[in-house]
Amino acid sequence: MPPVLNPFLRAFFRSTLPSQCSPVHHHVLLVPTTEVLLSSRDRDTNASYADLSGSEEFLASHVLRVPGGVGPNNQIKDGSSFRETRGKAKQYSTANGRTVIIKDAFVYSNKGFKTLNQAQLLSDTIFYPDAFDAPPWLVYFISRPLIGTYEATPIIPATLPGTKDADPSDLAGPGLAGGASASMPRKKEVKSFGDLLNHFPMIARQMQPGLERLFKEFARELERPLPPTPSRSSRRSSMTSRRRGSISSSESLPVSLHSSAPHGANGFISALEIDDEEDVMRTSLETAVTAGIDLFQMVDKQQLSLLGATTDLTGPIVERMIERYITEQVHHTILFPRLCSIRRFDDVELEGRIRQMMDVDISQVGIDIGNGSKGKRELAIRLSKGVDIFKKMGVAGSPQEMVEILLAVQKHITMPDVSSDTSSLRSKATANGDSYSEKQDNMLTINADTLVSLLLIVVIRSPVRHLQARLSYMRHFIFIDDVESGEMGYALSTFEAVLSYLARDSGGLRKSSRRNKKLWQATKAGDIATMQSVLEPERSFHEDMIDHEDIGEDRCENLRPVRFASLADLSSLGGTTINGVYEPRRRRNSSSHSHRRGEDGPLAHIFPFQRAPTPPPSNRPKAKKVSMDTRSLSSSSAYSFRSRTNTLDSRGSVFEGDTSIERLSRTQGQEGESVLMMAVESKQDKALQYLLSLTEYYTVDVVLEDCNNEGTTLLSAAVQLAHTKTTDVLLTYILDNAPDEVAISYFAKQDSKGRCFAHYLFNQPQLIDRIGHLVPWRLKDKNGQTPVFALCRSYDHDQYRDMVDKALLAATRAQGDGQPLHLDEHIDGKGNSLLHIINDPQIAVKLLYRCDSDVNAPNDKQFTPLMVASKYGRTDLVRVLFQDPRVDLSVKDVRGLTAVELAKDDEVRNRIDDLVLLSTEPGPDGRTTTVVRSFFVEDGTIRLVLKSGAPNGNSTITVTTCRRSLLDFENLAKWLSQEHPASWLPSLNNLTSPFLIPSRPSRSILRDIQLRLDAFLKILLIHPTFSTHEMVWEFFLVPDIDPSMLEERSRRKAEARVERVREEFTPIYDVREVELFIQHARESVRSLHHASKSVLRRTNKLRSASSDLTDAAKLSNTAIHSLTFLPEGHQRALERYTKTMVQSEASPLAGFYYSMYAISSTTTAILAALNRPSTLISSMSATQKAVDRHHLSIRRSDRWPLGLLDDARNRVQRDAQEKMDRAAEDLAGLGRELRYTQQVVAGELASWQEGRVNMGRKSLKALAKKMVVTERARLESMRRAVRELGIGMPRKPSSQASSSQSANSRDICETEAEAECGRIEHVIDEEDLGEGVYSD
Repeated sequence: MPPVLNPFLRAFFRSTLPSQCSPVHHHVLLVPTTEVLLSSRDRDTNASYADLSGSEEFLASHVLRVPGGVGPNNQIKDGSSFRETRGKAKQYSTANGRTVIIKDAFVYSNKGFKTLNQAQLLSDTIFYPDAFDAPPWLVYFISRPLIGTYEATPIIPATLPGTKDADPSDLAGPGLAGGASASMPRKKEVKSFGDLLNHFPMIARQMQPGLERLFKEFARELERPLPPTPSRSSRRSSMTSRRRGSISSSESLPVSLHSSAPHGANGFISALEIDDEEDVMRTSLETAVTAGIDLFQMVDKQQLSLLGATTDLTGPIVERMIERYITEQVHHTILFPRLCSIRRFDDVELEGRIRQMMDVDISQVGIDIGNGSKGKRELAIRLSKGVDIFKKMGVAGSPQEMVEILLAVQKHITMPDVSSDTSSLRSKATANGDSYSEKQDNMLTINADTLVSLLLIVVIRSPVRHLQARLSYMRHFIFIDDVESGEMGYALSTFEAVLSYLARDSGGLRKSSRRNKKLWQATKAGDIATMQSVLEPERSFHEDMIDHEDIGEDRCENLRPVRFASLADLSSLGGTTINGVYEPRRRRNSSSHSHRRGEDGPLAHIFPFQRAPTPPPSNRPKAKKVSMDTRSLSSSSAYSFRSRTNTLDSRGSVFEGDTSIERLSRTQGQEGESVLMMAVESKQDKALQYLLSLTEYYTVDVVLEDCNNEGTTLLSAAVQLAHTKTTDVLLTYILDNAPDEVAISYFAKQDSKGRCFAHYLFNQPQLIDRIGHLVPWRLKDKNGQTPVFALCRSYDHDQYRDMVDKALLAATRAQGDGQPLHLDEHIDGKGNSLLHIINDPQIAVKLLYRCDSDVNAPNDKQFTPLMVASKYGRTDLVRVLFQDPRVDLSVKDVRGLTAVELAKDDEVRNRIDDLVLLSTEPGPDGRTTTVVRSFFVEDGTIRLVLKSGAPNGNSTITVTTCRRSLLDFENLAKWLSQEHPASWLPSLNNLTSPFLIPSRPSRSILRDIQLRLDAFLKILLIHPTFSTHEMVWEFFLVPDIDPSMLEERSRRKAEARVERVREEFTPIYDVREVELFIQHARESVRSLHHASKSVLRRTNKLRSASSDLTDAAKLSNTAIHSLTFLPEGHQRALERYTKTMVQSEASPLAGFYYSMYAISSTTTAILAALNRPSTLISSMSATQKAVDRHHLSIRRSDRWPLGLLDDARNRVQRDAQEKMDRAAEDLAGLGRELRYTQQVVAGELASWQEGRVNMGRKSLKALAKKMVVTERARLESMRRAVRELGIGMPRKPSSQASSSQSANSRDICETEAEAECGRIEHVIDEEDLGEGVYSD
């Protein structure tokens, strides 16, 4: 047998320290884990902890002394004080005189240690040294040693020949590279001026009076009421006189700040007018901002120096913060409400136009979308997210925040989702065996016209009000930042172009929106006549279906793709309108912001001023394309500005929606729902059937690719809505027009949550019979749930059992390997298997016995299925799981709690206790009695739950429950030995207390005590003398016992026994036969005792070797995972294989050890009983000598002369005679006691021999049975670990055999399923009959 793997334990038991630690149960070993000792070193000495652990200093520093244990008989002296001091820190001394402090679950080195270390108490166990009759040691494993400075030793990964070695700097880790910066103090993070005032109260105190005065003056300046809003006619007549360019308005502004004259991007001048009231508000706000900056500059220089030293703020950043802070303070109360009132007329008119365009499609705004329906869907998703971002503008509190939102929107709608694209490319490359390159062209270059079209959709679909007021707000009320150039200027120019078009030239889009709405409403209502009039006008003869509203606009209808004229063609954008006169102007390239030339901004892919100019391509397409996988031909927006269309000669921009029938049939709603999807969502099966009949517009490919923005396919939507007719129409169409391979691929399409239609089959479970063979049963969503998993979670379904049963059979057939369903392929992202989530006992039976299941498989929280059922109070499920012989009740979660301790309430806990009782083998009389559970009590004691069940005539079981303490068991043993001193009785002394470390009581000691006392109780029940003793039966049948009464009764019964022996037994004076009998019996029992001790030693060696094997497997798994060239599947298989090596506390070897320990305890008790006759014989020999001595004294007194000292002689003779009589009486009593003891020992010795043989046979049978179950489960787990690699998989049957097998597979599976279900249900019925009547 190899030595112990842990270096500490190996060195400790080879040293002299164990002999110095006496008694053993007053000492605790703090042992670092094997992985820590073998993979770390002391930084000070650069020595491995595996080598340091062999030193005397290291070993003695990890041995705690607990003088006196915890009190007499290992009982807490004062329960109240223990309850109060349990959570407090406690100091312990080590074997070499040092001290450590333990608080909660942590150990701190204290006096005597060179370095102060902290370690965590991980778990505890009982270690048995490899020595004959060696006492057990209590071991607490800790996370790191208490000696030296801990430093982990990294594993240098091996590399294959020809591959590039790892960079040493990478192995060093980021901590070394950033060591210099790490030593610098961390600066405060200040994001706003409010944060600045909160972090620096002195600055706030100095600025507060000035800021309050500033806000009051600002409010006083603007408190005058606004003039009434002019009518539309007066606004038009005064447009020329009131309109002024931003240049003229900027001349009246102070020059202390940057001028905000709205020069657009690349020299573009905005035509946005500024009202007189806006001019006053603008001037007042700029004055307030300037005053605020002056206030900050007057702050104490020392505070400004402190600000600069502790933050990364600069002067311009603080100025922007002050500007935004002041604007935010007056935004909601004064500034923006007045601005909305001024722009109310324009906003009302604009909002009315936008409402008429809510139903416009993406393809109708001049964007020729590439990459088919996939490209359109990806673009629609981006636009939908852009709409969500743009909605935040409605609650923005400053013009700066509005500009940030606008920039974010434009960046989002023009940049693809790099993360999703990258992950998909990486997964595809990995699947194909190709290498993935990070240098992918993820950026989508979009020209300016396309940007306007995209932003147009965002504005239409976002219910944000006061857009004109917000545009003026952003244009005219930002002073420090230059909003007329750079990315801000470009964004605002694009936004203004969109609003200008919406307010003036949106007739084409309104027409398209009306036609779309007409078709959509007809589809949702199932009005096939109206749908036909729109989609097939040549076949429709209904005059009332003609759209009379569009007749006047038919002259302007153009069926070509819509284009948005470039900015240079717009009358309102391409020139300056000053005093009502339009002055066209040419575009100039702007180079005023060359300071950011080295880096790209958020919109660098469309801004001409943030990219190096490149020559324009020679061939430019006429249509603007948006493609998710190809780069636009325009490498810079400077050329896209000049790529305008020349088809429009008017000075106004014209969008003409494409109203062709083909384009109309492909339109989509705001959520990406197509016309087909609208029919499905409205449950209009007739309309859906009509649309599918239009093969000119809806081909098979179009139908199969149809999905909304969430990725939901038509079939998935129909299944989710639980509408049978639409589902049948779609399934019939798909199965009739698509091959099986295409149908299977379509059924496996996933939505944004990763779910296919099969994840929603609980809405229509009848489809399992129809297309169960085509369903991707192993496909997982983003939560890791398969369709079978989703069906098993539909607890309240009317057809739950039938639905899940059919799904299990279909999923089993879909595996194609002829094996039971592999439940490890249906585990979600949190580690939950099907056994974790079900709550139906019949389904649980099918999963346990018809599937490849692991009943002890833990999830991420280390919860087994039994723990989950116990935690949520599923008592029937607990009973079913407990019937599986593989279930392990001792498994613990991450907090160290078992399934019993996690029970929902006492009722569930009591049910589990009953199951433990019923799983125990009954005694000869049919009664089952056992200690089912033990637990800690707050007063520092333990309680043991005793249950006894007796069968009744009506197939029920009467169960009684009692709770006893360790002291109760000790008193029971003491009272029994007092009543029957000649009988053998196992000893209960020297039990280690679990409270040596009060903050973390030892659960291994608690379990050890429970198993030993359970064995003690069972020995009493088969004992020839005590099995019928009334005190033993009262001990587990009477819930409440009175110790004082039992003690008094035991004392009286002991006195009665002495009287009975005196009256009924004749004394033995010739002890030679007794001595020969005792000597022979002792020699025989001693040989058996030695053999049992040898078996115990070998069993402990096997247990230790199994534990070391688990540690070695974990170490090898960690080392092999450092080999980066190994495939991920192989590493995952090795990790799962390593988990199969873990040994449970309730392992077969552990059960065999306690069974053999019970036999050994009876042997020790027999030897102790055989010592009693020898003791009596020794006493009789001493008494006989006293009798002879007194008799000799009497004879000597007869030699005295007569008449001389007669009185003295008589007195001496009388005393000697009395003493001789008393000694003779004592000798007779000892003779009677010897005869009684001889009879008792002889009688009990024979029954003990028979009982020992039976106990040994039962122990061996139980070991073999449990070992077969455990090793078979471990073998299945190993097969699951390597199944992913294709190892050990059965060969696929030939085509001929597979065809015949598939023909009969359904009948065979159903027959086997029915037989198995019938057998299991029969077992369940029997269990129900034997469930019993519970009387606690």
